[in-house]
Amino acid sequence: MFTKEAYTAYFRQILELEERMARESQELADMVDDPEIKQFMLRIMMDEKRHVGYVKELMRLSETAED
Repeated sequence: MFTKEAYTAYFRQILELEERMARESQELADMVDDPEIKQFMLRIMMDEKRHVGYVKELMRLSETAED
């Protein structure tokens, strides 16, 4: 079974990845001129931000969980 520390480390890695993907999606949206591609990248960015929220909630739950 994983330890609380292992879960925390894993969730931190996932959080960093999701935050990076949100930033990169925004950067790509800012770089393109095509409105369809821009909207597509902005939808991806919003999905990634939603994922960030999920990971933060998982982190919160794992911190309050009993061993």
